[in-house]
Amino acid sequence: MSSTSPSPTYSLEHVVERICAFRQITPVDRHLLTHVLTNPSYFGRREQNLVDRVFDGIHDGNIWIVDN
Repeated sequence: MSSTSPSPTYSLEHVVERICAFRQITPVDRHLLTHVLTNPSYFGRREQNLVDRVFDGIHDGNIWIVDN
């Protein structure tokens, strides 16, 4: 019998708020963002706006990408 611990659930809004609050995307943030975006849940206009907010922040130089 194997036991598995449940993985935490993060909403796209939570991940984007974290990225914007710290003004950086860490490898952990990238992992969370990827996990949320590949979740088979509904992806509508609201979710697209959240993703655009991150990409705009990167483009404008307000959000930094951290490699380590």
